[in-house]
Amino acid sequence: MIPIVVSTIGSPALAVLARSHGVYAPDWPLLVHQGSRGNFGDDFNHAMAEAFQTHDEILIANDDIVLNPNTLPVLMEDVEMLKKQPFKVGVVGVRSDSIRPFQHIAQNDGRQVLEVAVVSPILAYVSKVAFEAARFPPLNWYSDDVWCLDLMKQGFRNFVSRAYVHHAGSTTIGHDTQALHDAAKPWILENRPDYAPYWGMA
Repeated sequence: MIPIVVSTIGSPALAVLARSHGVYAPDWPLLVHQGSRGNFGDDFNHAMAEAFQTHDEILIANDDIVLNPNTLPVLMEDVEMLKKQPFKVGVVGVRSDSIRPFQHIAQNDGRQVLEVAVVSPILAYVSKVAFEAARFPPLNWYSDDVWCLDLMKQGFRNFVSRAYVHHAGSTTIGHDTQALHDAAKPWILENRPDYAPYWGMA
């Protein structure tokens, strides 16, 4: 089984993730890293870089999700299907109940795999090849958007699986969306100005 890589700064929800992992996915290694680099992007890059020293494929996970019995089997079934297609697979995320609209269970009923531009990787498949092509920027807010868009520029395609997880929701970086937006803006304007209009920054 490929490992599930988590970066955390001490969320109490981690205990619930660990419990659901122990009940529903005990054969999948759970690698928990303590974040200390100041932002979501750098913390996850560090955790993934370490995992990719010994693995060619990993799952990354927020510390505030809850697995169910079918989450990982369905996700990996979709990944294996996508890997057989004649394109480069980028990020393959899941559906949830607290997430972007096109990943939300109210919009995506789970009967098909959806191709999307950006994925919230609260639980997501990533290959070493994709990670070597693009990494998270040093941001909290918009880090996943930038990463996915950068992968698309490199010819990768991103998807939402039929798989589902419960998401406690933003316990990792907080709920002050305006402050998170404002903190990300200078880096995006300097480093990815072509993305800035997506978020009303230009």
